[in-house]
Amino acid sequence: MSTVDGGRARVRAVVGAAAVALALAGCAQPTDPGAASGPTEDAMTPPQDSPTPTAPGGPVVPAPDWAGVELAPGVVVRGLPEGVAGATDSPVGAAWAPADGLLYVVTYGSSSCPTTAEPQAADDAGTLVVTLVPPPADAICTMDYAPTTSVVGMPDGADADGPVSVRLGDAGTVEVPPRPGTGEAGQAAWVTSS
Repeated sequence: MSTVDGGRARVRAVVGAAAVALALAGCAQPTDPGAASGPTEDAMTPPQDSPTPTAPGGPVVPAPDWAGVELAPGVVVRGLPEGVAGATDSPVGAAWAPADGLLYVVTYGSSSCPTTAEPQAADDAGTLVVTLVPPPADAICTMDYAPTTSVVGMPDGADADGPVSVRLGDAGTVEVPPRPGTGEAGQAAWVTSS
C-alpha cells in the first residue's frame, strides 16, 4: 500500500468517526430536566377560570363571562358584555352600560394585548372624549382578532336617555343611541372605516 493510499484511509476514518459522533449527539437525551425543550408541566397548566376585572394597562380577565362582574370605571374584561352585539368590521365602538353614568367601550384586536380605554371620559363642548390606550409597542401579542370591553365613567351631566356624541381616541366619533331602559345595555355604535 502506498503512502497516498494510507493517507486517504486515515482521512476516511477520521471523517467517518466524526459523522458517527454527530449522529450519536443528535440522538442524545438531555441529562438536565431543565434543558429539555418543549412545554413544561407549569406551561401546560390551564389558566384560572375566576374572572377578576383589572384596570386598563393590566392583564385582561381571561374569561369572557360577565356574571358577577361589578361595573365600575376602569374594569376591563375580554369579550362582549351581555346585550351588546359585536361588529368585527370595526376596530372600536361604544354603548351605554346598564348602570347609570357608565359606558362600554369595545375594542377589537389581539386578545393578549388589547387596546383599552382610560377609566374616565372627558367632556369637550358636548362631545364625550374617551382616550384609548394601545398595548406597549414591545409586547409580544397573539395574532387573533377578539373584542375587549372597558367600562368608562362619564362626566357629570352625560345623559343615557338621549343620543350622545363620543370621540373614541383617534379612531373616530360615534353617535351612541339612548339606552332602551333603566338597567339595560344600549345598542353599540361602531366607528366606520372611511
